[in-house]
Amino acid sequence: MKNTQRALWATVCLIVILVAGCAALSPQSTKQETLEERVKNFMQAQIDRKWSQAYSFFDASSRKETSWESYLSRPRKLSFKRYEIKEITVLPPGDRATVKVTYDIFMMGFEFKEAPQTQNWVKENGGWFINWSVPTAQNPFSPQEKQK
Repeated sequence: MKNTQRALWATVCLIVILVAGCAALSPQSTKQETLEERVKNFMQAQIDRKWSQAYSFFDASSRKETSWESYLSRPRKLSFKRYEIKEITVLPPGDRATVKVTYDIFMMGFEFKEAPQTQNWVKENGGWFINWSVPTAQNPFSPQEKQK
């Protein structure tokens, strides 16, 4: 009787371990589906003008660079109308991705259709977040340092 119970418990434990192991081994397409949902939710937050929700998709470096208060206080002169995800590329080892989207925006009385954008997404704490750091453009009229 005791051996039968031990064998039963061993079998149950083995099944639990195998199921947990299979769940942890998710294919690349599952990662893309998860990322795709995040992109969709981020873009929809912008369409709905839910700026605090859109800010929640920012990665740690973007939140460090732009505070929540300053992001929410920005004047919003454009409206997002529609978007389409064109391509999602998860880069090895799977913690970075580029997402190419197009979107229609309305700004200052004009509608711009299918404006392209490449977004950079990073995985933090098991979830996907957009790296919204905007590179600073160099002023072409500022004096350049002479190279030696």
